[in-house]
Amino acid sequence: MAARFIEHDNVTPESLQVRSYQVDLAAICYNENILLVVPTGLGKTAIALLVVAEYLKNHPDKKCLLLAPTRPLCHQHYNFFQKHLLLDEDKIQVLTGKDPMNVRKKKWEQQVICATPQITVGDLKRGLLDLENFSILIFDEAHRAVGEYAYCHIGRNYKKISSKARMVGLTASLPDDETRIKEMLTNLSFDRIEFRDELSEDVKPYVQKTKLEWKKIPLPPLLLDIRSKLKNSITIRLKRLEGSGNVRIKNKNNISMKNLLDLRTEVEKLDDSQAKSDLISSIRLSHAINLLETQSIQSFLKFFDRLSKRYSGVGLRQLLEDPQVKSAYESARGASLLGVEHPKIDELKILLKSLGKHEKAIVFTGYRDSVDSIYTNLASNKFRVRFLIGKSGKGQRQNEQVKTIEDMNAGLFDILVATQVGEEGLDISECSLVVFYDNVPSAVRFVQRRGRTGREAPGRVVVLIAQGTRDEIYYWVGRRKMKSGRQIVAKMQKPKQVSKGLMDNYVESSKNLPLVYVDARESLLLVDELKKRGCRVDVQTLIVGDFIVSKDVIIERKTGEDFVKSVIDGRLFKQLVAMRETYSRPVLILEGERKRATGIGNASLFGALASVVSDFDVSIFMSSGHEETSQIIFHIARREQIEKKKKVIIRNRKTLRHISDTQKYVVSGLPGVNTVLAERLLIELKTISSIFGANETELKQVEGVGEKLAKNIKDIAKKEYEPSSD
Repeated sequence: MAARFIEHDNVTPESLQVRSYQVDLAAICYNENILLVVPTGLGKTAIALLVVAEYLKNHPDKKCLLLAPTRPLCHQHYNFFQKHLLLDEDKIQVLTGKDPMNVRKKKWEQQVICATPQITVGDLKRGLLDLENFSILIFDEAHRAVGEYAYCHIGRNYKKISSKARMVGLTASLPDDETRIKEMLTNLSFDRIEFRDELSEDVKPYVQKTKLEWKKIPLPPLLLDIRSKLKNSITIRLKRLEGSGNVRIKNKNNISMKNLLDLRTEVEKLDDSQAKSDLISSIRLSHAINLLETQSIQSFLKFFDRLSKRYSGVGLRQLLEDPQVKSAYESARGASLLGVEHPKIDELKILLKSLGKHEKAIVFTGYRDSVDSIYTNLASNKFRVRFLIGKSGKGQRQNEQVKTIEDMNAGLFDILVATQVGEEGLDISECSLVVFYDNVPSAVRFVQRRGRTGREAPGRVVVLIAQGTRDEIYYWVGRRKMKSGRQIVAKMQKPKQVSKGLMDNYVESSKNLPLVYVDARESLLLVDELKKRGCRVDVQTLIVGDFIVSKDVIIERKTGEDFVKSVIDGRLFKQLVAMRETYSRPVLILEGERKRATGIGNASLFGALASVVSDFDVSIFMSSGHEETSQIIFHIARREQIEKKKKVIIRNRKTLRHISDTQKYVVSGLPGVNTVLAERLLIELKTISSIFGANETELKQVEGVGEKLAKNIKDIAKKEYEPSSD
């Protein structure tokens, strides 16, 4: 079935394909303050656009504001809205801190604004905008709405100012902390959570399978030896710390970073400079071990090089002069000079060499130093690679980040090495491979990383785990948090309030409600209309037609514009033939105003309509829109099922009950012969054998059979059969 596009007064025609779950979620947002949890890659921006389009239609005197935490994200949403919203270009604006105040003041006067929350809070205080002028606020990456983040200030003010405040939150995943989730819901006044993921029934038809692999990599003896020296140094310090006061330390030989950080409060009470020095040095060594175990030798060396360049620091000189630490550093430096690196690097190169032509990959790591070492190593091995890092320090400015993403989408390179900045929201090109160079203990970040693949084609996610390190710990922590997060969301999801349909006052049980099978590509707004009217709706992927309402009746819905296009490209008549071959009473619903059915003249238009009725024996209903279409479908379904007691059956071919049906079926199997032409041939020439025995002149006497088709039929009838080689 041909792709369907969103049809809306404020959406550019044939620019945005219909995804039923997006339409469904957008419809929910019209009536409630809602937090939508939709993983990366499932089109959160498209949902936001549909909501904005509807609010512009219903509140033309009001504005719409979409907030995103970074400038690149704001520009991404702005470009999407410019492409798909049917508004004058100047009515849609992007607004960030780079705009001077006089420019911002003018932009705030437009209809649709994409802005950062920081500049929005600042301009609220300056009096450059009034939230009461907005019909809806949409918060992208809404999981940030905790603590003192700008989203919280905006949400509280909007709720206070506007009695009809409508807010929508978008996020890829939620934290596993129920308290933080409740804080988000309170700060942005959300009524409930609506959750979708790749396993949701309405999402499944639109996602590709993603293969998740966990590759365990043993550490070589060299790295184990360096790690052992550093751990010994920590153990010595912790024993000294324990002996200096009332500090009890468990598992000194393998203490975690979290446990070390938790000791700070107790050590502060001791007022002992050596104790403070030992704890701070232990924390630094623990971080160094993590870099060595999970990142790269280069990252480890750069960390110590930065420490050695500092002029002061608690216990710093004592740490750098520690014989165990010095020995560990020299071993790592010697390995680096010999070209030895972490075994993850070699495993990564093997994975990247498996990429096919034009396939893309993204490699995520949590450290900027690791990005540098991975990028340098890959570039020196002739991989087409770039990097993406944050703007802090000597990082990439946001315009440089955007340029990198644009270049990747344009195919100028194949592999992107990125820090966390590549995880959140940015429209990075579809990747066939995503590599977690290190593991993350965050469910939110795991989902965001994974969402970079499996959108348009099957994808692959590979997580590299250094055995016996924090990678393994984070693996189990991450899995627990993801499971916990799903359980929390399930518990906090409130059931949707289903509005009563027109039939609810007249029926007592579902057995009296007509069942309608609806194609999965149909509009969810129309599905909702059918439910309101009293239909039981079962969404399926239908091979033929859009709606099945009985064993006899199948319905195809077309807008005026789609009808014209399907006439021009011949698609309409193929669809009608398929419907006639499958169900005895096909129906065509033409929806929308005739003025939209442009592209052919009146004679051709009415000629096509006449052919539908006369040649194909298909009934036509005219409908003004979704509401009227739902009425037509409901009443046909009710009459067929409730009054005539007919069953509803999905099938691929009509049952051939009579020999005449079988004869037509056989003849219509000829190339270029549909059921209508098959019937004409049989009426004129009486039998199948007569058709195959007729000469070309006799065949051309039948209406619709030209010279080419007549010759083709004769060739098929006369040519000796040769089995195909395949």
